[in-house]
Amino acid sequence: MEVAIAYDTLSRWGGQELVTYAMAKALSESGFTVDLVLLFDGEVDRRLVDIPARRIVSLFEHDPNLPIRGLTRNVITGLASLGYDLTINTVYHVLVWPFDIGYLNNPGTYMPPYRPRRRIFIELNRIMLPILGPRILLANSRWTLSQLPYRPRLSGVLYPPVMPHDCGSRAKEDVVVSVGRIAPDKRTTEIVDMMEAAYSRYPKAAYYVIGLPYNEAYLRQVREKARHVELVLDASEDVKWDYLCRAKVLLHAAINEHFGLVVAEAQAAGAVPVVHRSGGAWSDIVEYGRYGFGYLNHAEAVDAVVKLLANEDLYRRYSTETRRHSLKFTYGAFKVRLIRYVNVALGLNAASRETVGST
Repeated sequence: MEVAIAYDTLSRWGGQELVTYAMAKALSESGFTVDLVLLFDGEVDRRLVDIPARRIVSLFEHDPNLPIRGLTRNVITGLASLGYDLTINTVYHVLVWPFDIGYLNNPGTYMPPYRPRRRIFIELNRIMLPILGPRILLANSRWTLSQLPYRPRLSGVLYPPVMPHDCGSRAKEDVVVSVGRIAPDKRTTEIVDMMEAAYSRYPKAAYYVIGLPYNEAYLRQVREKARHVELVLDASEDVKWDYLCRAKVLLHAAINEHFGLVVAEAQAAGAVPVVHRSGGAWSDIVEYGRYGFGYLNHAEAVDAVVKLLANEDLYRRYSTETRRHSLKFTYGAFKVRLIRYVNVALGLNAASRETVGST
């Protein structure tokens, strides 16, 4: 059975690329023949070179910078996916084009502020959804799904997977890490401020910010603040996991993070997450404080970090719970849920063909 997975490009690495990779892997392992239909070509990121697909079809050589990108991307890759037994779009930011499965990781198009143009689009989309929407809409978190003003009749959550990684017998240290793009939307300067405040109260710990700089100007701002915080730039996956496996605390600052894969990775490594009280990281991963700590201001974040460093019993209790909770985000759990949704979509396709054949 042939499956088309539509996406943008494999020339970068992030949560959406991981989901695309994991879907291709899970479907291939389950006996499906997978083709990738990409909007444009590009040098494949080194972490995606072994993606298990029969072929990769790129529709443009370079990024075409399409107008109304979400909509036109769906139409172009959707047309190129016609004829497959199953079609999946893993960058389904606009709920238009009848893919069998659309995967939404960013609900921004449907969230305030509702300017006139956006209001018109949302209302038109609401009307067209039963005809031109996906058979099944999947989101990367309950929070993402909850932000939609409407949704298809069939929808659900498919968490991005934490790919297998064994920390072995590595001992935990008094280490606090932050992992993510060094950028304004990740609030890296505020992370450094909070780490510096934690250092003033608990100087025995080591504090690290790991990530790829957004630009040189913002990196300079971060460096100016980082007196006792070490920056680890453009780290490999192995280096990232080395820090997570040693760390006791992950400090995360993005507001309304749709999911926050690194928060789930930290839990798997036994690092207790301290996250902003918003978005999917707070609702789906930390579960409102059950499997980590949340904060609304710097003082609350610093208090949580210092408590976890200074109180070994508290740290061990939360670390044990977070490791157990992380099992719901494993690749194995992802594969089981994906195949369940795929079987539903295939059942809908078969029923539709029978209906057409009987008319």
